[in-house]
Amino acid sequence: MSYKVLIIEDEPAIARVLDLKLKQIGIETEVANDGSLALDIINKDDFDCILLDLILPGADGFTILEAIRKKSQTTKVIIMTNLGQSEDRARVEKLGITAYYVKSEVPISQLAESVKQILMT
Repeated sequence: MSYKVLIIEDEPAIARVLDLKLKQIGIETEVANDGSLALDIINKDDFDCILLDLILPGADGFTILEAIRKKSQTTKVIIMTNLGQSEDRARVEKLGITAYYVKSEVPISQLAESVKQILMT
């Protein structure tokens, strides 16, 4: 089965490495480096999973997550952020996320492996 993942990340190096790692394991990807662009992409296309940073130019991750949930309650959303505060985590958990990672605490290769595991369950 083919899976499609949207990576919403404004740090080019992180977005590029995630994109390459996911493509290496056979997952189709699209990258948005800006919140406004991400909203446009989400409105036009469907994804099995979305990797979402919370701090973005254009529109923040909270706004994007709300838009995702208006469109689909079943799309898997993995938060990858530098925000580690419990209030931020609680806010996104209320909207329904699959996983929450603080970028400084998890290697990108582990993030890619988590995406694979989440998609296959």
